[in-house]
Amino acid sequence: MNKPEHDPPPVQQAVLIGLGAIGTLYAARISARVPDQLRILADPARIAPYQTDPPSLNGRRLNLHYVTPDRPGPPADLILVAVKSVALDQTLPMIAPLVAGHTQILPLLNGILAQDILAAAFGRPRVLHGLVHCGSAMRSGHDVSQQGGDKILFGEARNTPPSPRVRAVAAFLDRCGIRFVIPDDMRAAQWRKFILNVGINQAQAVLRAPCRELQENPDSMRLARDLMDEAAAVAAALGIPGAADLPAWAESIIRAAAPDNKTSMLQDVEAGRPTEVDWLAGTVCRLGRERGIPTPANERVWRQLRPST
Repeated sequence: MNKPEHDPPPVQQAVLIGLGAIGTLYAARISARVPDQLRILADPARIAPYQTDPPSLNGRRLNLHYVTPDRPGPPADLILVAVKSVALDQTLPMIAPLVAGHTQILPLLNGILAQDILAAAFGRPRVLHGLVHCGSAMRSGHDVSQQGGDKILFGEARNTPPSPRVRAVAAFLDRCGIRFVIPDDMRAAQWRKFILNVGINQAQAVLRAPCRELQENPDSMRLARDLMDEAAAVAAALGIPGAADLPAWAESIIRAAAPDNKTSMLQDVEAGRPTEVDWLAGTVCRLGRERGIPTPANERVWRQLRPST
């Protein structure tokens, strides 16, 4: 699976895997516009509870079409991967039967590594870079409440100009009423969000507190800044444009956030679910070691939040 057979046709059949906050948000958007063009891929053990207690977005129950890995239906034009980063590896065999020569795969995960893992499995020409900017999204069971704006940033690593496959995906998102941006430099866009997540997600998870704690307690904000400063130093060593300015920008975002905002990582800690610390602090520490950059704050957070063995 190294090269698509031809430029992708218009997206007519999309498959989404992962019904967390982000997956539910975009399942709702797509099913509201083109319900016959969306399948939700999940194993039978997950589908049964969804059918008994359907997912909802802001109180609206979703009527979704579920398929299983052993009966996924025809290959997809577009696969949206919205699982947690910690579950990505185990989803690869589930995705494989849906991949054809024209299929495009768009990850909507935190971190900076998802496209590389997917490309190793399915070939770089089938995998796009992607991320989501989303206002506060809170999940309780199968119910998601989401306020504020949201948009998908996606594309090739460079998009000057956007490629045919990027334009094909953009046309589908536009048809579904989904806001999107195609940055000129996707790596810079990914690092921008990554540095914010390294600070706000991990500080909230360690402190077991929402944004208010970071906004009102200088020591708490200092923790977030230390985490982000280390990530920015790594980004600068990798040649990411404007890396040195990103921690100050990210702090301004944290200070402007709703005080009760809880990141997905804090919600995972409170629910006793695995966190994405390996994808955040773990990535910063690994890249820092490779380039001789100290990352003590991220090392401490990684030790504190990673599952005990």
